[in-house]
Order: sequence, then C-alpha cells, then structure tokens
Amino acid sequence: MNPKDIRSAQFLDAYYPIVDGVVTTVHNYAELMNRTGYSCVVTPRPMLPYDDSGLSYEVYRTSALKIPIAEYATPIPKLDGKVRQFLRNRNIDIFHAHSPFMEGTFASSYAKKLGIPSVATFHSKYYDDAVNITGSKTLAKFVAAKVVRFYNSVDSVWACSEGTANTLRSYGYRGDIFVMDNGTTFEMPQNPDILRKKAAEAFKIPGDKHILLFVGHQIWHKNLKLILDTFKLLENNSDDYRLFIVGNGYDAQAIRKYADDQNFRDGHVNFVGKISDRDVLSGLYLSADLFFFPSVYDNSPLVVREAASMGVPSLLTEGSNAAEAVIKDVSGFTAKENKVAMFREILRIFGTPGLLDKVSDGALHHVAKTWKEIVPLVQDKYAEIIEEYRFKHQND
Repeated sequence: MNPKDIRSAQFLDAYYPIVDGVVTTVHNYAELMNRTGYSCVVTPRPMLPYDDSGLSYEVYRTSALKIPIAEYATPIPKLDGKVRQFLRNRNIDIFHAHSPFMEGTFASSYAKKLGIPSVATFHSKYYDDAVNITGSKTLAKFVAAKVVRFYNSVDSVWACSEGTANTLRSYGYRGDIFVMDNGTTFEMPQNPDILRKKAAEAFKIPGDKHILLFVGHQIWHKNLKLILDTFKLLENNSDDYRLFIVGNGYDAQAIRKYADDQNFRDGHVNFVGKISDRDVLSGLYLSADLFFFPSVYDNSPLVVREAASMGVPSLLTEGSNAAEAVIKDVSGFTAKENKVAMFREILRIFGTPGLLDKVSDGALHHVAKTWKEIVPLVQDKYAEIIEEYRFKHQND
C-alpha cells in the first residue's frame, strides 16, 4: 500500500473554534494527508457557531449535548446514525482517535465492525485533568482506569513523547506504545526583522532588555505562579528583564490578580491576551530572548516547537515531559521546579557569554520539526499498521 494513498478518519471530542494542541495536531494531519490521499475529521457540533467550509478537508459534526457552563459540548456519536453512513461511503482504511472518550470509543468499536484498524494517541494527563476539575483523586482513578480500558481496545497506541508514554503506563497500561513527535507550522520568515519591528511597536517591547515570553492557556497548572514568582526575583535583582504572557483561559482573571498583588513595576509584566494572527505571534516570538515554559502538565507542547522555529530556546522544568524535546545547553534549558532554581538558571543563561546564541541555534535546528516532516512518518506508520492488521485478519 502506498502510504500517500491511505484514507483515514481522525476522531476527537472538541474542534474548532476551540484551539489547543490536539486540535492543531489533527488539523495538520488532515490537511497534509488530504493533499495526496484522503483524511476527514469526526468531532461534535461546537458550542459556538463555526464554518467548516474554509477547511481543505471534510469535517463531520456528530450530535452533541450542549452544556451551558462548559466550553465543550459532550459528543454522542453512537446516537448519530448518519455518521456511520458518512464513514462507510468514504471507504476509510484506518481510524485514528485523539480522545479516549466518546468519539474515541465510537471509533474503536466502529472500526471493528468495518474490519479496519484503529489507532489512538494519548495526548493529555487525564488523571490530572480529573483532579483539577473534580478535586477527587477517587474519581480521577476511575477516569484513569477507563482511559486504560480504551487504549486496550485499539490496534495501535501512540504517544507524542516518551514521557507521555510513561504517563499512560503509570495509569496501568501494559501494551506497546509508539512515539510519534508533534510538529509545527511555524517557520523562520524570510524577513524576520519586519515582523520583529511590528511586534516591538505594537507591544512596546524595549530593545535593550532581556525579553521572556510565555504562550499558552492561562491556567494555574501550567505553572503561571512559578513564572510570576521567578520574575519577581528577577525584578528585585535588576531592571534588565521584561515578561510577556500570551493567551486566555479560565484562570486568567485570578492569574492577573496574583500578578497585581506582586506590585510589579509598570511595563515589566505584560498580559497581551490571545493572539490569533500568525504574523503577530511570530513577531512576538522573534522579539523574545527566552521562552519560559515551566509547565509539568504539558506532554509535548507545540509552543516550544513554535518558539524554536523562530530561534528562541525554551527554559523548561527539569524532568518534565516537555523537557524531553531539548538537550540542556544544546537546544534548550532546564531547571528544577522552584523559583530560586529558575531565577538562577535565567541569570546563568544571560550571564554566560555566547551561551544563548549557541542554544538558540540548537533549538532552531533540532527542536523545530515541521508538520511537513512529521505527517509522512504518520502515513508510513499507518501503512505498516494496515498491512499488519490485514495479515492478522486475512483468515477471519
């Protein structure tokens, strides 16, 4: 089978207009695979209006229950008879689930009925999510057990990093796990100075200061408190640093209040909200000296690769899943998960002649993998799984 001819369907429990790492991954899978073969996305109807016609691939929106207090709708694909007809008519070769819940369990069970293989990627720390949402470790253990049952039901289990795979193993999963890296669509522009200058003007970024940047959801478990506490030590030490924080999230108001309570000097800590314009965000990356992302929650954060594609190395928490993407002092930096260690590491980074330039180059050349590089590897793996599945079931 020619990998480029494979017809796949991607399943996940939330899609545009919501944007996160999983949505970005699925979009790039579908868009790039659809150029030579076929790939569609199966996902619930959104809470907010969204026009899928602007996408280059088909999106089937399954039935969903809208929950007014939640950002996400709850999909109920098993009650949607038309989705089965849609998938049968597309002659799909392989299903790929990106969630272990409603859409994922539907994909696993329906693949068996169609006689095709199913793949599932473990993207998120579902146990941690359950604890954060419910505050109950008992319920979180129940969720983790359900997650393991799901991954035991599919033909191939993937993770986006070895650390992420270990997280799934810690839940009790004992099968094989294939690691498939994430990528980025960001690439160094031909004229970076133009975007850098525009960002500097728009956000009043001083050219004579060390610029630290965070991009991501404004939620406490991405270690925003650690970022702000570390920056307070930097501010007390000198006037040489500025911090820019990009993104929105359900903890945004509380995070800003915490920052206000620290009495940072005017212009030292800048919350710029969500940035949807790619050029504007690229310009902000290009204006930064260091991407400060100490989250221990994220598995294989796309923003680290985005920053690297602009030649900006990341400071990550030592031993975290996110830190797996870098080699210290070669393609990134790491420090222990406390404000003093992070503070001292930042002083070392900017105080060691030539170090930042060397690691910036390393990040650009070793961390910034593009989706154009990753997706052909996905297609090759699909072909391998399909051939193995057909050989295994040829006498069924």
